Amino acid sequence: MKRLPWPTRVMAKYFLLQVPTWVFLVLVLAVLRKWIGFPWWVIPAAVALWVIKDAVLFPFVWPAYDSGRQDPRPLVGARGVVVRSLSPEGYIRIDGEFWRAEAMRKGTAIAAGEIVQVQEIRGLTLLVRPVKNSLNLPEIAPPKGGIFH
Repeated sequence: MKRLPWPTRVMAKYFLLQVPTWVFLVLVLAVLRKWIGFPWWVIPAAVALWVIKDAVLFPFVWPAYDSGRQDPRPLVGARGVVVRSLSPEGYIRIDGEFWRAEAMRKGTAIAAGEIVQVQEIRGLTLLVRPVKNSLNLPEIAPPKGGIFH
């Protein structure tokens, strides 16, 4: 038997949090039916479509509902590119996410475009050191424009 990628408790939490929306939808449609006079079958059809919409979205949003979930990709050891020079603090990009970073060595500046590797984490600041480019890691160009320029 194939196991689902999300825990059952997360699925239950997601759908239980959707119930108030479904109830509100039924109430709004019931009031509109009374005022406008559309057919009664519109209410269950609309609720069914709404539930289907929630079911379709669940595989995309379930990690947000998993409060006990640990990050499957620890940042220590991860490599990224400097997008705002680290002198002493700046920003780096790792897998499309921007992180505040600081050079491991005090007084060391790391220029934008250089590749760095995370050594430690202090709060929400990553402590990094520069990495010489190797054959298994392509050069990553800093973004043009964007939020840090």
